[in-house]
Amino acid sequence: MLSESELDPLFNDARSEWFRLEGHHTYSTTVEQPRLHAYLAGEPYDQASEPTAWLAEIHDRVAGGLRFRKVRVLQGPLSAYERWECEWSYPATERAGQRTFVLDLAETPDPPALPDYDWWMFDERLVLRMHYDAAGNFVGGELLDDPIAAAAHVSFRDAALAAAVPFPAYWAGHPQYWRRNWQDWPA
Repeated sequence: MLSESELDPLFNDARSEWFRLEGHHTYSTTVEQPRLHAYLAGEPYDQASEPTAWLAEIHDRVAGGLRFRKVRVLQGPLSAYERWECEWSYPATERAGQRTFVLDLAETPDPPALPDYDWWMFDERLVLRMHYDAAGNFVGGELLDDPIAAAAHVSFRDAALAAAVPFPAYWAGHPQYWRRNWQDWPA
């Protein structure tokens, strides 16, 4: 199992593409917790709280020719974490150059068969299976670096992208999840 610090070379060595498939209802990362709590507490969006190093990395890599796409697999109704991602996190990463697509299984009549785990793929040749505990904490990464695994994940990527909706269109079409429209939101 690779630790978080051991993942950096995989990102640094990629030349053409980072691809991410993400499917947990919640994740627990130290860097996200203050922003998530602020969102859930009804505090106003604060651009200064964004993870500037990560956003700069996305911007610089995309400006240098790297394609960064993510498919977020979810099933409405969205969890609080998923609403936060859509309202505060994805708009920032989209501005930086990441392209996010949403595959809402509640709205997809014939969803593609995909692995039941989160993963990254680098340059269509290395696959990193991500492991999390029940609370959404990252446990470690498992490198799947054989050509057969890579080819299978290229097919999974293509199927997920074909079935997913670009994030901006998904979010615009789901105002029921916008924080200002929550039924239980205090006046």
